Amino acid sequence: MMDTHAWLSNYFKTSDFTATDLNKGLTNYNVLVTVRGETFIVRFPKADADRIVNRDHEAKALALIKQTGLDVETVYFDSSTGIKITRYVKDLETFGETSLPDRIERTAALMRRLHALQTPIGEPFDPIARYRQYRAHVKHPLIEDASAETVIQAVDQLPTRLTLCHNDWVSGNIGFSPSRDYLLDYEYAGDNDPFFDVMSFITENDLTSDERQRFLLAYFGRIPNTDEQRRLDRYETLHNLLWCTWAQMMWESRQEPIYQSIAIDKLNAYKTKK
Repeated sequence: MMDTHAWLSNYFKTSDFTATDLNKGLTNYNVLVTVRGETFIVRFPKADADRIVNRDHEAKALALIKQTGLDVETVYFDSSTGIKITRYVKDLETFGETSLPDRIERTAALMRRLHALQTPIGEPFDPIARYRQYRAHVKHPLIEDASAETVIQAVDQLPTRLTLCHNDWVSGNIGFSPSRDYLLDYEYAGDNDPFFDVMSFITENDLTSDERQRFLLAYFGRIPNTDEQRRLDRYETLHNLLWCTWAQMMWESRQEPIYQSIAIDKLNAYKTKK
């Protein structure tokens, strides 16, 4: 494991700093660092992170969205190590932390802003290829391969319009502050179908039926038509398949209970939707 204190001392050219482990993130260690009156969040990837994300893709996504105001300020990023430093935003609350009554609508606005760029980065996030990558590392799959192939064939038949997508709309990646809203953490970013992003937010945050309708109405500006709803339904099943397989891979690799819990939750969602 990297000596993070030594790395921070070398980067900031001083040992006079405070560093607090935030205990957030599954792929990384995130540390809150205060030095010379400034505060930053420093991300150190865990040992097997390169099996999960592509840092070169992240670098291209960060370059594209740099001037959009979507993300917090990146102070340092090294795609070869995955170490990243961002400026700390005071009073930022995540989607799961905030009590804002319009948090769903504000998330939809963030997603529309990202997709409105209508600019691919030339690096795909292919969820089917990702599934096959994760499945190759799983010894004991929770979803039978025959069932998975049925889902994949259904998604393969969908028309796609690729643009830069975030692909990981978990609660901790959506931030609200008194002055701005933020879309954080572009580790999974890549060219994909925007409908995948829509279902990422819905499935990762366990929205109720009413909350789903609020989000879809805010994102589309209307109720999705029959064809759009069919695409969303297929992507929902694919999400459950993909992240169940990812979590099982991580459970087998790290033996950390959080991954087993995620795998079971996604398996149950897969069975329900299937």
